[in-house]
Amino acid sequence: MKIHEYQGKEILRQFAVPVPRGIAAFTVQEAVEAAQKLGGPVWVVKAQIHAGGRGKGGGVKVAKSIEDVKKLASEILGMQLVTHQTGPTGQKVRRLYIEDGADIQKEYYVSLVTDRASQNIAFIASSEGGMDIEQVAHDTPHKIVTELIDPLQGLGDAQAKKIADAIGIPADSTAQAVDVFKKLYTCYMDTDASLVEINPLNRDSKGQIVALDAKFNFDANALFRHPEIVAYRDLDEEDAAEIEASKFDLAYISLDGNIGCLVNGA
Repeated sequence: MKIHEYQGKEILRQFAVPVPRGIAAFTVQEAVEAAQKLGGPVWVVKAQIHAGGRGKGGGVKVAKSIEDVKKLASEILGMQLVTHQTGPTGQKVRRLYIEDGADIQKEYYVSLVTDRASQNIAFIASSEGGMDIEQVAHDTPHKIVTELIDPLQGLGDAQAKKIADAIGIPADSTAQAVDVFKKLYTCYMDTDASLVEINPLNRDSKGQIVALDAKFNFDANALFRHPEIVAYRDLDEEDAAEIEASKFDLAYISLDGNIGCLVNGA
């Protein structure tokens, strides 16, 4: 199960991971009111869909006045946002997230996923965070660092510092980075997530480490333990056939083409 960025940041706050202030909005008026409440002087207007690549697709814009917020919200809300993950038909934007503008000095990438081959948790990190992380992974894979964490041991200070050093986090920010990494690991484990991705993880001019984005996927088999996460489910973002199949506990995956497979067994 996927959730929106603003919902992911609500979860991060529960684990004391630093994130910018932000307010979700479902109408242009709510977006304006959110910006007024945050106070500015710079805001980021973000489309909320269950897909990456929103920035390159025109779904993330910076506003420097309330009028800018209103104009951008009007343009983004209701648009059919096309990214490399949505396919050519795109995804309709029904929600926005109005967030404080960030003091971006250096962007990093971090994520946690389950490594089934080693039966460990893979902490993946890079010094090259931001919109081009897929290109970085393709062109310069040596800039992607993977640290395997034994779930029976957890992520300790030494291993977290090893990750921070590997991606070049400066010494004056290392202690906070270690703290953030450990909290992200705890968040991943405690919520039964299958993916926690922060891209970018920002280091600002004061050396503070802040999560500027949040992507979560959750293990559907563990959702019975997390009704608070199930409450985040947005059916508008899901395939209608998959929703119908889920009512009968069937795993339906929509694919291109006109050949279907009905599979039974382990």
